[in-house]
Amino acid sequence: MIDSKRVFSHTCTLFPGIGTKGRVMIAPLLHSRLDPKAAQAHLVPWGALEAACQVLLGRVGAALEGDTITLECHNKAGQPLRLQTKRESGQFTWGNAGTTVRPYLLFIAESLLFGIHGELSTRWADLLQALKSQGVTFPVEQPVLASASHTPSVKEAMYAVVDTLYYLGKLNSRSELETDIPEPHSWHHTPVLYGGRPNVSAAGVDLSDEGRLLRRAASGVRALLVGPTGCGKTELGKRVGLKVGARLVNIKGRPGMEDRDMIGFVSIKATGPAWADGPLARAVRCAQSGQRTVLLVDKLLRFDLYHRNVFIGMLDELSAEELQAALGHDVPAGQYYVLELPGADEVLYARTDLLSVICTTNAGASYAQSGEIDPALLRRFQRVMFMTYPEEQAIMPKYEQTCSKSTAKVAYALEVASRKMTQAERQLLARPMNIGVTLNYLTEVRELLAAGLSETAALREALEVTVIPFCVELTEEGEPDHAAAESLRKTLEKLFRSGIGKAA
Repeated sequence: MIDSKRVFSHTCTLFPGIGTKGRVMIAPLLHSRLDPKAAQAHLVPWGALEAACQVLLGRVGAALEGDTITLECHNKAGQPLRLQTKRESGQFTWGNAGTTVRPYLLFIAESLLFGIHGELSTRWADLLQALKSQGVTFPVEQPVLASASHTPSVKEAMYAVVDTLYYLGKLNSRSELETDIPEPHSWHHTPVLYGGRPNVSAAGVDLSDEGRLLRRAASGVRALLVGPTGCGKTELGKRVGLKVGARLVNIKGRPGMEDRDMIGFVSIKATGPAWADGPLARAVRCAQSGQRTVLLVDKLLRFDLYHRNVFIGMLDELSAEELQAALGHDVPAGQYYVLELPGADEVLYARTDLLSVICTTNAGASYAQSGEIDPALLRRFQRVMFMTYPEEQAIMPKYEQTCSKSTAKVAYALEVASRKMTQAERQLLARPMNIGVTLNYLTEVRELLAAGLSETAALREALEVTVIPFCVELTEEGEPDHAAAESLRKTLEKLFRSGIGKAA
């Protein structure tokens, strides 16, 4: 099973805060209670540390199907390796478990997906919380994990995890097989390993943000997407609309908006006054004509209170009987939205199953917004989804469409690092990078590469005209704050030295 000699002689460079190899002691306060002898000396098991780091870095895929967990990791040559743990009548059989790192991957998976190994579950949750308190998002980028490893709370939590892993290995024997393991349909339980939700249920239902919203939008939904700027809220609404074959209508909130910008207005033409639809009226009219429609309302809290109240009225559902009483003529059975056009003597109505309203808003006091969401408006949303920045595997394909994989990895790592460098984190940046800024950065890099610059030179030059102007406050002289800009430059240089991409 586990080769203790190899576990303690292993070299792990991923968590330098406690070293990379050798006889490093774990403080007695952090010792696992699983140690039956209560030994005074506990050493860091470097194979267990490697396993924990690989999971945190998102390099381990996981899929739970019934009583079988399938994992995928990679060997030193980068080749994929699949391993399994099967539970039957309280007995466990491991497939392709290895002797140094992989057994500990299986214990982590059993703890989090089978709900066993209580001490490990508790200590793993403490490790995730210690990392989150440092502004870390999951899966972690390697330079971010290396930096966090020097933080005392993170270091202590990791000591506790690896000590528990080692004693689980000493006390729990498993039947083992060497076998070919087929790839599961998808690695849908991977997020569970670092505190997230599975992307697919045991019944095969897509539980991702997109999957949840897509199911509801197919029959009409009122949804509010909440999250930081640039985390993909609007893009998600657009993708959902396209996938359900809907007509997309977009409206953005801003100060000073008038009725004509939102609902529509009466224009004077040679033939006389005529109504001109604004985006809200256009969306309702499209759905009234029988066309499936998605109305995307960007930056809901930038609408003033008066115009937010328009949404409160429009998102009230009326039955066919109520609508007939208001209109004076029959309408087909169903539930309806109603919009009265000011000054036009016209009432628009649309079946709720044909019109989806997807609103977005930023979260937090740092955004310029017009008050808070009225509970009367909030209750009209059938789904409220709190979004964060997408995980690496979700966003990298989009970044790689703009530039090479190596360049995209550097840009993504800089984006992740910038989230810990803001004034809210007691650092210098006014705001972190987001998807839009990273795409601008990569586009500029691509143009500089085409002009003949090297990759590192292009990344440095593009930083000055895309990332720094967005992330850094201006001084009274109208120039980017020097210290904040320099912190970004130094972070980029650290990424080069860390070996991210080919730019090192």
